[in-house]
Amino acid sequence: MRYIDMDEIENDLPGNRQAQVDAAWVYVNRKMDEREAAIRTEGARKNLSDAEITLKVEVGRVAARKAAITAKNTLWSDLSNLLAEQSNGKCWYCESNELRSDNPIDHFRPKGKVVECPDHQGYWWLAFDWSNYRYACTYCNSRRNGAESAGGKHDHFPLFTPPDWNKCEADTNNEKPMLLDPTKANDCKLLTFNQNGEACPNESDKSSDNFKKANKSIELYHLNHKNTTRARKRIHQEIRQLVASTNELLEQGVNIQSIAVENNIKTLLKKIRTTCKSTQFNTAAKLYLSQFKNHQWVKEILELR
Repeated sequence: MRYIDMDEIENDLPGNRQAQVDAAWVYVNRKMDEREAAIRTEGARKNLSDAEITLKVEVGRVAARKAAITAKNTLWSDLSNLLAEQSNGKCWYCESNELRSDNPIDHFRPKGKVVECPDHQGYWWLAFDWSNYRYACTYCNSRRNGAESAGGKHDHFPLFTPPDWNKCEADTNNEKPMLLDPTKANDCKLLTFNQNGEACPNESDKSSDNFKKANKSIELYHLNHKNTTRARKRIHQEIRQLVASTNELLEQGVNIQSIAVENNIKTLLKKIRTTCKSTQFNTAAKLYLSQFKNHQWVKEILELR
């Protein structure tokens, strides 16, 4: 996971963004009103009681709102390229560049429902709020089941203080999410990776909030999917081999500016640089390379990043 500066995104938002959002809400509210009118007309025709009509109206308006919001999904899908630019096309959660999705946008606070709170109708008022969007691959965002693919954030949004979900726009609870957020710099420091390629909490105290937050995020973001851990493990092996090869060359008296050594250094830089579009899992790669920072030439590479 790498830090994403949302100010950079705000600077590049389309100039007509707010007008589009305002028009979308006009559409959503109209559809809700139309649904209510139809229910009331049908209720009067069937001689339903006021209580029955009121209940049907409440359910109908919620359903109409969900359908209308979904109908305006281009308001988030159209921003996918802008969000992707902030991470050079890599998932904000796992840093994979294999997004495998036509609409790789996660609503950090789910727009339709919250799994951990059955009576929550979702953070529907944030559906068109760009600051609630996260660029995410299918494996991090979509719910999957089974031993080989369990995980996926989907509609999950656990809190440390469960009663404190904000359930409407007017609520002002100070939510404490149990999920790491790539737009929070401190959150990105709470993950580390072992030599087997597995994501791990960067905290040893299992009772701490930091450990619980990282652990829950590893589970729900699907960060230890088998193919992902294998890819990170290969990166660890490749870095270890490149460091050993370079050290051997230097010990043999080969100049650090030689083609062989420079090629090794170039390869290592590609692995750790988030700006490199051809590599992935760059944060893990940097952590793996940092294990060899006792070598001056490695320390200089890390400083170049």
